[in-house]
Amino acid sequence: ISPYVHSKNPSEREAAYKALFLPYEKDILKHFNIYQAIAKDWDENSRLRGYPSPISLRNFRNDIEDKTIETVMNVCSENSILFQEYFRKKAKALGMKKLRRYDIYAPVGGKEHKYTFEESKKKVLEIFNEFTPGFHARAKLIFDEEHVDSHPRQGKRSGAFCSTTAPSITPYVLLNFNGTPNSLMTMAHELGHGIHSLYSNKLSTLVQSEPLPLAETASTFSEMLIFDRLLEEIKNPEEKKTLLFEKIGSSYATIIRQNYFVKFEVAAHDAIKKGTTAKGLCDIYSENLKEQFGSSIDISDEFRFEWSYIPHIFRTPFYCYAYNFGELLAMSLYSIYKSRGKSFIPKIEMILASGGSEKPSRLLKSIGIDINSKSFWNGSFSMIREWLKLL
Repeated sequence: ISPYVHSKNPSEREAAYKALFLPYEKDILKHFNIYQAIAKDWDENSRLRGYPSPISLRNFRNDIEDKTIETVMNVCSENSILFQEYFRKKAKALGMKKLRRYDIYAPVGGKEHKYTFEESKKKVLEIFNEFTPGFHARAKLIFDEEHVDSHPRQGKRSGAFCSTTAPSITPYVLLNFNGTPNSLMTMAHELGHGIHSLYSNKLSTLVQSEPLPLAETASTFSEMLIFDRLLEEIKNPEEKKTLLFEKIGSSYATIIRQNYFVKFEVAAHDAIKKGTTAKGLCDIYSENLKEQFGSSIDISDEFRFEWSYIPHIFRTPFYCYAYNFGELLAMSLYSIYKSRGKSFIPKIEMILASGGSEKPSRLLKSIGIDINSKSFWNGSFSMIREWLKLL
């Protein structure tokens, strides 16, 4: 059902969401009982082990301080108004007075530049080489060893992924390439994960993998290199508009949507401790959506049950901030690179080569970055402001 939320047909988008959430509404008491048990178990473990709050246990596992996550989440909440502006622009582009929650992933324009797989591969490698030969050599190695499963086929899973199996083995990349600018950026993104692994493959298998907050650094940075080039090269206004809507929409899904999942979890764990009901959690989630979208979107009742549809909050509590943390970190680093130029590249390579051998705050402090500073995190939102102006 999920692909239909991206349909060009408004009634199909609405029908898809209604069908998607119907079983969650029907089984909300079951989901609540499961979630309540998970939250109580997590919270009791946190309390017995002396953590100041339930989210502190996740922060400890991620080797990150509570105050850092508080700063990131506050900055995201403060900048949610940028995406509210984006949704208003999108409504205008779709010829609507106001978007419904059904419409936030609706395609805009429809005219997209098309690339062959070989063109995309060549372009990505060229742009990586212009950035630094270190990125180019590692991405080329993944292609040369035929560790890229590139196109869709019967029985193959959807989406994209990069898998590191051991320091001595070149990472594997799964793609479902379809020739769009988005699939070109996805290629760069997943190769970025592989590049990260290859920079840190001299480390022990115990510390080769970076902690979750750093996991999106090379991938998002690589994607930004490609996006900037496409923005420069694509001259057709309709194609450029489609590209910008896609990119800002993707940033919303990775930054603000994930941030509000974690805000919901913090409130939900507290409410469960105080004896809330299934209705109480749905009310908390409704308020969460209202804060997230402001007056930019109309939200219908079935979205009250959306929280029970998110697997991360059941399987890995408080995990989702890894997405907005990673995206914002990479975008802020990219913003610094754009202002300082080539002299900043060795510092980026040093971060990647460190894998998980150093605490993220210490590692970033060694290159002059304070991840407890609001101004650092606001750096990436300044880029989103520029995209909105261009739009």
